[in-house]
Amino acid sequence: MMKAAYKYDEELLELRETANEEDIEFSITLLNSELKKRMIKVREFFEENKVLTDIHYYIHPNNRYQVIVRKDFYNELIIQLFRQQLLKEITWT
Repeated sequence: MMKAAYKYDEELLELRETANEEDIEFSITLLNSELKKRMIKVREFFEENKVLTDIHYYIHPNNRYQVIVRKDFYNELIIQLFRQQLLKEITWT
């Protein structure tokens, strides 16, 4: 699997990625509440594809989100974050 490198505006969000055996966990904290609508659109994209195990999406207090994505859906999650302008740039290495 190709690894994505991405950039985001650190004044808008905090993002941490942790790889596990079967999946990758993202911890995303929105520093601007206006971005909530964009996170909802990312979740809606995955809800529409009918694959129940592609991502697990948890909402925590203080605009914090935990997204656990299967490795085979990693690139799709990165693309959806970019489409919603939560990421500024993506490159594959």
